[in-house]
Amino acid sequence: MLRLLCKICATLTPSDIDIVEQMSNVATILSNILDMDVFLDCPTKKNEEAMVVFHARPEKNSLYSKNISGEIAYRLDEPAVFRTFETGLPSRNYKAITQEKANVLQNILPIFNSLDEVICTIIIEYSEQQKEFFEKEYDKKAAGILMGQIDSLKDRVTEYINDGIIIFNKNGYSTYANKVAKSLYEKLGVTSITGQSFENLYFERAKYNDIIKNPDEYQQKEVKILDFILNVQCLVSKINEDVKRVTLIIKDITEEKKYEEELKIKTVFIKEIHHRVKNNLQTVASLLRIQKRRVKSLETKKILDETINRILSIAITHEILSATGIENISIKQILDILCKNYFKNNIDRSKKIDFEIVGDEFFISSDKATSVALVVNEIVQNATEHAFVTRDSGKIDITIKKGEKSSKITVSDNGIGMKATENNDSMGLLIISSLVKDKLKGNLEIKSQKDIGTTIEFDFKN
Repeated sequence: MLRLLCKICATLTPSDIDIVEQMSNVATILSNILDMDVFLDCPTKKNEEAMVVFHARPEKNSLYSKNISGEIAYRLDEPAVFRTFETGLPSRNYKAITQEKANVLQNILPIFNSLDEVICTIIIEYSEQQKEFFEKEYDKKAAGILMGQIDSLKDRVTEYINDGIIIFNKNGYSTYANKVAKSLYEKLGVTSITGQSFENLYFERAKYNDIIKNPDEYQQKEVKILDFILNVQCLVSKINEDVKRVTLIIKDITEEKKYEEELKIKTVFIKEIHHRVKNNLQTVASLLRIQKRRVKSLETKKILDETINRILSIAITHEILSATGIENISIKQILDILCKNYFKNNIDRSKKIDFEIVGDEFFISSDKATSVALVVNEIVQNATEHAFVTRDSGKIDITIKKGEKSSKITVSDNGIGMKATENNDSMGLLIISSLVKDKLKGNLEIKSQKDIGTTIEFDFKN
């Protein structure tokens, strides 16, 4: 089918068609690896038309309802294809309209014949949503996909790959190096690559024949040399039944490793800061406990207890951050620690009050976590102080529900109801209302029934 379509184009010689047929293997492999539609388009006698001579269509994520081999690509719909035909330059992230009238992005590579003519283009198509994935996966895998597929085009194809590439013949001498490899070796003090033996160019002690025999041992390694950190990969490809060759692929990952190291140092630094903040807050709480023991007024003692709880609820966020070093916190983790600490330190030992945390698990920012912890602390504090004054036992349920745009936390008790208390305008409720409205940008709802209990709900944007 492919050869017939190439003949219909009427612009290709038999040797050109052989190259195009060979490139169909490359297109198939690219499609399988990237899980995207990959095409081979060839020019026709009409300047405004090209023909799709091959379509490698993925099984699951194809942008097409059928294989479109044999259909016409028009300049108006796919200008980048014709740009590559005319200039011989690759085209990246160009917008196009498919034969099924869908908007896509195209990445295009030119394929040349021995006369330096563009006889075909490899086209990878993807949606706007797939762009980030394509950029990452193509740069990472393209070298391994393309190398070893078509030796006669190596000097064209490999120049558009971000990795350094050196090809060795069956005797272990380099026959080709792309610009990236030449530039990298020049920085390492090697001015000539072509004609050098594999042993002279490889970064560790290894024999060429050993790699041919045991390629799995040399597939990928990380090497440190001078001020560089390199990712080195040896690909063994079969030329025929008796001959194999090695392609050396080198990626400079020095900057990536420096960034990783800086990130590690930054993480340790952040963890230490949060650890010190937590300790300072606990020190303040301890000072207030000392002050509490020196005052005689029960009202003052109560106010100091509430203040201590608020300080400790803030400290919980920093305690978790000092352990993880990241700026996102598990919502369930922070509420679980908060409730355990509160009940352990504050509930009247004569009362049996149980609590349960249920619902969705997700992560929130540290700033939002602090506000959520303060709000839940105030609600729990109000409940334990006022909801069970005439009872020996009770229960507090905390339910977490994650929505698409906002999430909700519901705190319910089975106490006597808020109307039975004298604290509807308490400092705690004023703090709750202020935090939900100003810090969390959410809504607050309070429901209470006599002898049944109180339910307080608040939400916050994700």
